Amino acid sequence: MQRIYLDPKAEMVIVRYASHPVASNSANDPVTLPAFDALAEFLNRKEHP
Repeated sequence: MQRIYLDPKAEMVIVRYASHPVASNSANDPVTLPAFDALAEFLNRKEHP
């Protein structure tokens, strides 16, 4: 599984290279995409905690 996730507003780029027994993103997307979105949301805050 390969994935490139870009969020210009957060100035964030994530590149993921991985292997999985099933050649499909559908098993991983429900976990990885929300994690990437949460990181971008955190970086977009004006003040980090």
